[in-house]
Amino acid sequence: SGQVTGLDMTEEQLDVARVHADEYCQKTLGFSKTNMNFVKGNIEYLDKAGIADESIDIIISNCVINLSPDKPRVLREAYRVLAEGGEFYFSDVYCDRRLSEAVQKDEVLWGECISGALYTEDFKRIARDVGFADVRTLSVSEMEVNDAALRDVLGEARFFS
Repeated sequence: SGQVTGLDMTEEQLDVARVHADEYCQKTLGFSKTNMNFVKGNIEYLDKAGIADESIDIIISNCVINLSPDKPRVLREAYRVLAEGGEFYFSDVYCDRRLSEAVQKDEVLWGECISGALYTEDFKRIARDVGFADVRTLSVSEMEVNDAALRDVLGEARFFS
């Protein structure tokens, strides 16, 4: 009886999702009709994608927040659209310290989803500031940066997901 709304900023990813939705819902899950819809938009602007206040029970995000230039807005939007008692689950890349501006602007590190990593404590503070009352980590694994040149640029920074 529920509804799933998927959001992506690229038409290509939305097309892939739409191609598989009917088969997954009807054949794999055995539903009589598809309960998924996919909308184009940016995670910072759920309002512009037509996602209403307090309309979502669960948000699941997979490695998108670190790519956003406005992480506080992402969290504000997530909080805005969650219904009373709603929850926000995500997997992303975080760092044990704030990253230098040079690291944040490094194109290779951006492509590796590292340069946008938020300092873990900043994330928790921002989440509490926008209204999330129970911010916690469910699981974490350290990420290894194996490229020596990238390790030199990153210095002592450690990354987690």
